Amino acid sequence: MPCKRCNGTDFQRDGATGNSFCCGCGTLQEYDNYEAQLGGISGPQGTYIRVGTTGTGSTLAYKDKKIFEAGNLIDDITERLQLGDKSEEVKRMIGKITDGEFGKGEWFSVLVGACCYALVRKEGSGVLTMDEIVNVVGCDLHQLGSMCKRVVEYLGIELGEFDLVGLFVKTASSSPRLSGVDGKKKERVVKQGGFLMNCSLKWFLSTGRRPMPLVVAVLAFVCQVNGVKCRIDDLARDCEVSFCTCKLRYKELLERLVKVAKEIGLPWAGDVNVKNVVKHSGTLIGLMEAKSMRKKRGDELVISSHAVCLKEIVKDCLRQEAMYCYDDDDEGERSSFLQMVSCEDWWKGKSKMSQRLKLKEVLERDVGLDDLPVSFIKGCDAVERRREKIKAAKLRIGAVQDPCDDDDKVSGRELSLEIGDGKKKRKRGYEIDWEDLVIQTLVLHNVKDEKIEKGHYNALLGLHVFN
Repeated sequence: MPCKRCNGTDFQRDGATGNSFCCGCGTLQEYDNYEAQLGGISGPQGTYIRVGTTGTGSTLAYKDKKIFEAGNLIDDITERLQLGDKSEEVKRMIGKITDGEFGKGEWFSVLVGACCYALVRKEGSGVLTMDEIVNVVGCDLHQLGSMCKRVVEYLGIELGEFDLVGLFVKTASSSPRLSGVDGKKKERVVKQGGFLMNCSLKWFLSTGRRPMPLVVAVLAFVCQVNGVKCRIDDLARDCEVSFCTCKLRYKELLERLVKVAKEIGLPWAGDVNVKNVVKHSGTLIGLMEAKSMRKKRGDELVISSHAVCLKEIVKDCLRQEAMYCYDDDDEGERSSFLQMVSCEDWWKGKSKMSQRLKLKEVLERDVGLDDLPVSFIKGCDAVERRREKIKAAKLRIGAVQDPCDDDDKVSGRELSLEIGDGKKKRKRGYEIDWEDLVIQTLVLHNVKDEKIEKGHYNALLGLHVFN
């Protein structure tokens, strides 16, 4: 390359600096002494970055550093979930899922939480809810559920039964509302709550539902029975669950207890309803506990079918004069049977229903009531309601098609529908709603009654009306 100043081609190199210069004009030549630093991953060290490493001063490769940081994240999440002794098992599960690559980012935190949940459910050694994992990991609940499903399917894990009693005990023990309660009374609340949780499992109140609202409802109920001032809205706020859902579970629990009072044979069962069942619950729970402790020897019962003898209990109570309670009007009339005996004399806390039991064992126990799932009962009621609507629609169609037929003439009373809305019922007469119109349209298109009763109106309209 010639000189930029005189275009000369005669150059010499300076021994001191190593730069070349033109012999004609003495101009220094640029980039004449440049030497390229060539090498691969294991090549020479650069000026600021060591070639083949992750950064300044680091001695770990990228994969090694990723695995190291993933291990620290696993240890942190398991420690916050109080599963520090299971961190190595969680690492083994994640290593199997990722083929030893592990990972980093938000998805990896969700994967760690899903593995923790699957491990606890598999071993059945504790209680861990998805809500707790969501609060620690900081992800969406549905995102965590989807990841748990993928982990269980990939590893072929068989999840154990969810421990409802353990969840209740954990919630009651950590609740700030019960911090000032006497230890003996608190233990009583925990045992009665565990008993009712197993009863709720037997009555299918937890089937297909989130467990925490039911736990809050049972805790509020047993607190009220034992005289502990604790409101259900405060408990719902502490557990971060919907207050409306907790009230619904509380109402369902009261309805089941009213049924138990009638099925178990209480002499005053006709006076027990949803409003006053709490006042009778001390006696009722004691009788349910005694009934659940029945043992079978072959096909015969060891004790009587009623589990307790109310006649003997009344006689025993009447012998104790100190337990009489007189009115102020000197008539000498004793107060009601419930006021003479406190709930503490009924509840013994010796039933296995107060402990964690498997679903099969719970279903084999007798607590005075064998009920069907709430969703099944509502489904049957909906089918019956649609069946009545189909019948009324056919009567309306017949009245229009044959208006002069005196033999088959239908009165307005027969066309009216009695619709139950809670406790009130109203007769609508000739007024019909959108469901009546849809059913009437499907009947006119000769759709079978069995299909209409299922309630899939959009699908039926698309197949038989708009097609």
